[in-house]
Amino acid sequence: MSEEKQLEEANEFEDQGIEVSEDKIPQDSGDYEDASNPDSDDLIASGSAGTEYDYNKAPEGISAPPRKDLDGQIVTIKEAKIILPPADRPWQKTRDGSKDVKSCTFKLFYDIDGQQEFYSGVRVFNRDGKYSHPTIMNDGKNQASALKVAYAKFKGKTANEVSMKEFMSFLNSQPKAKIKATEVTNPSTNQVVKKNLVEEFVQ
Repeated sequence: MSEEKQLEEANEFEDQGIEVSEDKIPQDSGDYEDASNPDSDDLIASGSAGTEYDYNKAPEGISAPPRKDLDGQIVTIKEAKIILPPADRPWQKTRDGSKDVKSCTFKLFYDIDGQQEFYSGVRVFNRDGKYSHPTIMNDGKNQASALKVAYAKFKGKTANEVSMKEFMSFLNSQPKAKIKATEVTNPSTNQVVKKNLVEEFVQ
């Protein structure tokens, strides 16, 4: 796994106050859709002779291009996705130890050179062994929460007045936003990289 990918995944936990060591960082299968979909076909051969791989089931996406510094640029958000964590990913405790949570992958796709960015801070709670709907805090203290606060400000609201459905619908309506290159530190490796995070939405 690349250092950058480790950073993106480790930050998902860091922003929620969850202790993470490098060996506990979930490994990226490269195909989130199959990993989180219980109805997807099992790719492991059940017999000793093996099974021919059906390339028609291969994911159509390609690896993300190298990150470019978009500081100060105006981008159009082409798409926003929340990807639920795999069922076999262990639950983690919240900072106060009162709840079990898992981090979701939250990704925005920009219209410049195929650039995309991961935002930490979206999670699901354990509801009797099942996932709650994904949630984002309203305090602006992690990356997803800061994005929600920026949207609320753009709409003349508070973050408490913004539902997840409203927020995600807006992000998928191809809004324009000003980017700020923000330094983020991987708590496991202490590597510092710049992430292209939305500073504000614009008309």
